[in-house]
Amino acid sequence: MNQHFLKMRETLEQRFKAELSDWSRFIDFFHLQQLDEGEHWIKAGQSCEEFFYIAEGLVRIYYVDQEGNEVNEGFYEEGMLLGPISSFVSGAPCPYYIQTIEPATLLIANYPKFHAYALDKPEILNFEITFMHSLFVSNAKRDAKRLICNGEQRYRWFCKEYQHLLDRIPQYHIASFLGMTPVSLSRLKKNLNQTN
Repeated sequence: MNQHFLKMRETLEQRFKAELSDWSRFIDFFHLQQLDEGEHWIKAGQSCEEFFYIAEGLVRIYYVDQEGNEVNEGFYEEGMLLGPISSFVSGAPCPYYIQTIEPATLLIANYPKFHAYALDKPEILNFEITFMHSLFVSNAKRDAKRLICNGEQRYRWFCKEYQHLLDRIPQYHIASFLGMTPVSLSRLKKNLNQTN
């Protein structure tokens, strides 16, 4: 079996407590896709019924504001599941962009087909609920930090939360995520280095 599928199984069983007794049927829903650095998996306005597991690489979700600026919403690495859940629920087009920061290998599945399969299988349905819950909680925690903290607090939180990714994410992407310009971020880092 492909190493990426084996790694996905390990992740789902450990992180999401998934009980995947019918593994061969489960993986039938997934197919591999390779993306180059900077390639979009989906763009805002497109319809989407798929979600994916990141086997290798790093991706970002971003919006484009009214001035045409890219605003990063989050960064997602190996072992994470991702998809435009709001589109699944509402049937509306995807409201944001998903783009690779590094070359990526994704395992992609059709959500409606997967959900239909899960409906009469409690262990798979439980995994689906756990995945949705996990995504909701992590997004809520991240959004709260970005809304109630000042620039220095946001940066300190980012360094703690994403410490293992600091060398993989370009500074201008970090600045966008933190709601500041690259110059402001550079100045903040310099000031913190002088006081520490």
